[in-house]
Amino acid sequence: MISHSDIEALMAPPARDRDPLSIIIEQNKSRLTELVPVRIGRMSESPFAYYRGTAGPMAADLSTVPNSGVMPLICGDAHIGNFGYFASPERNLLFDLNDFDEAGRGPFEWDLKRLATSVYLAATDNGESEETATVLAEKTSKYYRQTILRMNEESALNRYYSRVNTDMFESLIKEEYKPLFDKFERKARTRNSEQALHKFAVKDDNGNHRIIDQPPLTMHHNEIAEEDLQRLWTEYQYTARPDIRYLLRNFKIRDHVLRVVGVGSVGTRCFIALLEDQRKNPLFIQIKEAQDTVLHSYGKIEQTSESLGFPDRPMGNGFRVVAGQRVMQSQSDPFLGWIENVPTRQGGTTDYYVRQFRDMKGSINLSALDRDGLKQTAKICSSLLARAHAQSRHIDDIAVYCESDKFFDHQLGKFAHSYAQTCTEDFHALRAAVEKGQLPVQYAL
Repeated sequence: MISHSDIEALMAPPARDRDPLSIIIEQNKSRLTELVPVRIGRMSESPFAYYRGTAGPMAADLSTVPNSGVMPLICGDAHIGNFGYFASPERNLLFDLNDFDEAGRGPFEWDLKRLATSVYLAATDNGESEETATVLAEKTSKYYRQTILRMNEESALNRYYSRVNTDMFESLIKEEYKPLFDKFERKARTRNSEQALHKFAVKDDNGNHRIIDQPPLTMHHNEIAEEDLQRLWTEYQYTARPDIRYLLRNFKIRDHVLRVVGVGSVGTRCFIALLEDQRKNPLFIQIKEAQDTVLHSYGKIEQTSESLGFPDRPMGNGFRVVAGQRVMQSQSDPFLGWIENVPTRQGGTTDYYVRQFRDMKGSINLSALDRDGLKQTAKICSSLLARAHAQSRHIDDIAVYCESDKFFDHQLGKFAHSYAQTCTEDFHALRAAVEKGQLPVQYAL
């Protein structure tokens, strides 16, 4: 059993006497310059929107306080908005963690702190009181602990095979919320390549489909030329599963565009490619830049391929993201793969990972949830985070902390309250910098 004093030290809030915007400005240097104003605009919408874009600053803050030393593979950005719907290879609709850009080796509680604080901020953004938000953060901790302790009694194989499909999802939520969550699920089921074709593409004069420019969010861009894309596409296929590689022989790339996604990812290189088979049936693929994880660049946690189970392999960032997703998700996109050492227009090289675009992908509209709805969502997300962490051989060490019962929950709730206040102050600092003209901004995109 971990002592109360050790848990108090583990949940100590970081100091606030630092420049809250320095890391954001530093990250902007590695982004496409023309998209930086969009990133700042999206982060300026609310404290929760700001928080979604600050995995780097939070990793830097957490590096200044004690950690557990228990370092499994973690998500690195496990806020509540990074859980969502997606299709399994069997075409079932699943719900799980769905963002692994920052995945890597790190203290297990960093993921839990990020999730609990996001639940707090989502609650206050929706008009809930600080007291209610703190209780929800404590519940997040409780559900995580309970799942870890339950899974620690199971075999490694049973932990591996556990998953949450939407039927199980419905069994975990209260009856009065099922119509709302059914709505989220129905929307996710409509999001596929056919729907994307109608939304994003038109036929040119020759009858070929071409993706529509909608700048600055979707636009043809010279970051990757057409001839280079064909070469990179070949390289990607060497990292894809054999069945996917064989399947892709039926498809040819018809067009590709730069596509702005998310909040924290805005400005990174992200492309959407339209492929068609012999009968012009579409397949949309996302090719997304994989930069260094914030766990390393700002959290100061050394990352090695050995921590992913590949001691003899160089640690590329595209590989890191794909490996993290395959380990921590109950089932993953079969099209996952990566491309390494790709030259950039600005000089230097970068890595990419590849996945399907809009394959029944969807999210929960957090702003539509009241207190109990957020509680139900937090219950599911924290349990899924525990399932991801439970894949590690370090689960026994995590379970020792989770035996601390309500004291652990209370201390995490205090941390979430304190860090949410820090985040809100940082958000106002960002807004002030924008108003003074110190940061470029483009709103409502």
